Amino acid sequence: MKFILTLVIGILIGALTVLAFTYYGSGNTEVWESKVELNTSSGIVIPSGTEFIVNEYMPEGFVALTLTVNVEGEELSSFNKAVVNKTNLRIPVWAQNSN
Repeated sequence: MKFILTLVIGILIGALTVLAFTYYGSGNTEVWESKVELNTSSGIVIPSGTEFIVNEYMPEGFVALTLTVNVEGEELSSFNKAVVNKTNLRIPVWAQNSN
């Protein structure tokens, strides 16, 4: 009897967890598309129409945007690799209007 009761309670808790995850975990993602070409201080040009995902609104008035860049695996040979022991590592790049 204990086994069946434990099984039923486990199934109910699992079902409630899945329902809660789908209800609370399905939020919207804020995406911004640049209207102008942007330049960074290191000379990187970000073309207009590039989509960024909002990572965080900062109290100082800045917004941290995320840009994902995909490259072919063999292209990594032209990159320098560094391994750091930090979580939530962020490499800030400041971009401004190229006009």
